[in-house]
Amino acid sequence: MTTTYNDSLRPRVFGVIQRFIEPCILLLLSKNTSHGYGLLEDLEKHCGEKVDIGNLYRTLRKMETNGWVKSEWYGNKAGRDRRMYTITKKGHTFLEKAVTSLTQTDNLIHRLLEGYQRTFQKGVSL
Repeated sequence: MTTTYNDSLRPRVFGVIQRFIEPCILLLLSKNTSHGYGLLEDLEKHCGEKVDIGNLYRTLRKMETNGWVKSEWYGNKAGRDRRMYTITKKGHTFLEKAVTSLTQTDNLIHRLLEGYQRTFQKGVSL
């Protein structure tokens, strides 16, 4: 016998915020100009985002097209030239809006979790 489920019964992955990498990149670039591999390391270290390098560069190109970052090639005597990324004024504006939205989401999530904990601390079952 084959068991089928409609989409509403399939488990969903919660905790994944779409496009979270973009404000993370902008936050990192608001602190320092960086190259792709530097961003790759810092994303995991400071934002908890583990991204493959191809996806990172596609995201950076899209962000540059949107005007949120700009890039320039810099020569490196010790090795290969590096493309360095900098946040723009438009990028700062987007980051502010993203943080406002994420703060609202964070508040909603905390309200849900607090309600859940209060419900189950009282021994009430759903």
